[in-house]
Amino acid sequence: MTFKRSWSAMRRPLAITGVATSALLVLAACASNGADQQQQQQDQDSAIAQPAETQSSESAGDAQSGAESTQRSESTRGTIGTVRSSAEAQQQSQAAQSDQQAAGEQQGTPQQDDGMGGMDGGTAVAIADQANYNELSPRLQLLRDSGYPVYLSGDYIIALGTPDLSPGMHRISVVIEGPVGLVEFPAIAVTVLPEDSPGEMREVIARFSRFPDGVRGFHVTAINFTQAGRWNLILHIPAEDGFADVGLALDIAEDTSAPSVGDAAPASASRTLLDVPNIADLSTGETPDPGLYLISVADALQAGKPFVVVFASPGFCTNAFCGPQAEVLSEVRERHGDDANYIHIDLYENPEQVRLGEEPIETPILEEWGLHTDEWTFVVNAEGVVVARFEAFAPFDEVEAALATLLEG
Repeated sequence: MTFKRSWSAMRRPLAITGVATSALLVLAACASNGADQQQQQQDQDSAIAQPAETQSSESAGDAQSGAESTQRSESTRGTIGTVRSSAEAQQQSQAAQSDQQAAGEQQGTPQQDDGMGGMDGGTAVAIADQANYNELSPRLQLLRDSGYPVYLSGDYIIALGTPDLSPGMHRISVVIEGPVGLVEFPAIAVTVLPEDSPGEMREVIARFSRFPDGVRGFHVTAINFTQAGRWNLILHIPAEDGFADVGLALDIAEDTSAPSVGDAAPASASRTLLDVPNIADLSTGETPDPGLYLISVADALQAGKPFVVVFASPGFCTNAFCGPQAEVLSEVRERHGDDANYIHIDLYENPEQVRLGEEPIETPILEEWGLHTDEWTFVVNAEGVVVARFEAFAPFDEVEAALATLLEG
């Protein structure tokens, strides 16, 4: 059974209005069906967001942020997009927009551009390409070195945690840093449109997911890219004066580098406890879970049961998209036990030596799987087919839900 997580609520077209006070921003989620007023009010109430006080550890002490701010405007281009010109104008247009959205859904057609640079009219939004390497501070250069694109736009720094994209449904994660640090609003609207068809626009909701360390986090959503080529995402970020609209350009390849949903998992001869004298030879983590090194990927494909495989280096998890993925896998193993197999593959062939400061040797299995960023999780069914994949850190609830759906199917 192919895993298909329900993202229907996120893909529903939404119009968001906001009024800023000293510590409160109201995100009003307007349902596309204007007749369902009670549900609309519940959506509005549940979307009340307060800006968090905690800043990300990566944001603190960045001495080059001023230099980045002066360079960000150079990385923007184009004027395709959408922006809410003011909260008052939005409130006046909500009823008409809801009717248009409902009509579009009944006809099975996407929303159309109103010819004014956005679904609600207003000024156009500049679309930022990936920043040049020399525009970035050393901290952001390290993120770029790990394979994650970085965008500079006005007062905002956006990093994309899921760059391995192709036509189809994909999980998208972004870290957003604003004037006061990590942006932690519970929900942010995102407008999605292909560059060669700007009249076709959709909105999704990106929801904030906090890492177990309680400090870091990113916004996550799912987007169905209907074709390869250049796509634009416009993030509508709540700000003191309404919304800051930040546009990003994504290049969608014809196919992904890593296995995608529906692809066969490579039969890699990953190492187990039987292949090494010490578990320290299998993981850079301080206290590896022996239950993650009992079976190789190749043997798991022959075992006739589902498995979850994680690629991560626990002892060297330092960038904004790297989280305790091996620990999450252990939690999933505790939940589902013998219903599946669980495999951790460190990024390095010589983890014990790496911990001692020696030169790291990257495992060739990364190339077998086409992995070019630091952390991956795959859920594979009993037939050896990938049914879910997660680029960058994936919290317990996402990974567990993917495996549970597979086991229940």
